Parts: sequence; C-alpha cells; structure tokens
Amino acid sequence: MKENKEEQSSTELKIFEAARDVFQAKGLEGTRMQEIADRAGINKSLLHYYYRSKEKLFEKVYQLSIIRVIPQIVSLLNEDLPLDQKLRNFTEKYLEIIIANPDIPLFILHELNKNPTRLKTFMLQEVGKKVQPFLEQLRQESKKGNTVDLPAEQILVNIMSMLIFPFIGRPVFQVIFDMDDAAFEQFIFERKRLLPGFIVQSVMKSNHS
Repeated sequence: MKENKEEQSSTELKIFEAARDVFQAKGLEGTRMQEIADRAGINKSLLHYYYRSKEKLFEKVYQLSIIRVIPQIVSLLNEDLPLDQKLRNFTEKYLEIIIANPDIPLFILHELNKNPTRLKTFMLQEVGKKVQPFLEQLRQESKKGNTVDLPAEQILVNIMSMLIFPFIGRPVFQVIFDMDDAAFEQFIFERKRLLPGFIVQSVMKSNHS
C-alpha cells in the first residue's frame, strides 16, 4: 500500500531524525539500519524503500545537518561588527546552534578521524577560506594594540576550544561533576551566560573589554 504525500513526508522526517540521532551518536560504521528503523518506528523494508543503503542515508543526514550548520557558524565570524561585539555575538549564537544540535561536534570529530577525505574539501571551502577575514580582523586589532599578544590563529583556536570542548567531553564532565542530563544542560545554559564576557576578556586588552 502506497503512502500518500503527507504520510510520505512524515515518514521521511521520522527517518531523518532517527538517522541523525544514531549517526551523530555512533558514526557511520557503528550504525545499523535496523537500529534506525527501530528508532523511527518503521520496519526495515520501508527504510530500504526510502534509502537503499546506509551510506546513502548517511550522505543525506550529513548534507542536511553538518553542511547546513558549519557555514551558518562561520558566517557569524564575518559579520560587519567591531571585534568585541562580534566575539560576544559569535559566542552566543554558536552556543545556541550547538545546544540545538549537541551531537554535531562529536559527529564531526568522528568523521575527521574515520573519513578525513569526506570533510577535507568541504572544510577547505566552507571554513578555511571563509575564516580568513576574521583572522585578518584579529591581526589589524593586534596592530592597534587592542588584543592580547597572540597570533590570530592561536586566538581562534582558543575561542573554538572553549566553545566545543564541553560538548566533546560531556561524558567525562558528567562523571566528574556528578551530573545527570538535565544538570548538564543547565550547566551549558549557565556557560552560555558567562562565556561571551570571558571570551572578550581573553582576547581584548582590558581597556577594550
């Protein structure tokens, strides 16, 4: 029995959401189609009707999540704003995006380790080239004496480390701090409140923070 368009759209959404959750948690190699079907509440044959292979489904999830989110994040670095305001704005909006997609940092890390060529070209085009204006802004502000005495690349890595590591290290932090999922989410929301000012202070000299 064929699904009507509304049913088909609903099924595709269920598949995508289930696949995204499983792939982001386990990566391509660790995922089984049966697990995705179970998570979506459909049988495996229907899943194969929509996607003939795990690889094709992965590519769909990859395109609609990673490829959509990363350019959105990078674009924040190239807004036409003074550096201190840009740092606050970038930090706040980055955390909003990752809070809504908390497994993406781990997903990217997994793919960089397991399939580096899959992300290499994309990262070069969408991150490597597009981040250059922000690095140049850091260099110009450094020449004016407005930033700490560090190379622009070091500053960017410091910023991204503070933003990304809590999500990558979540399992460890939850054990160390004795946090359940709800407590960790509250911890991240508190970090969202504190981190913009901290990052500005770590980059800008005191008379500009």
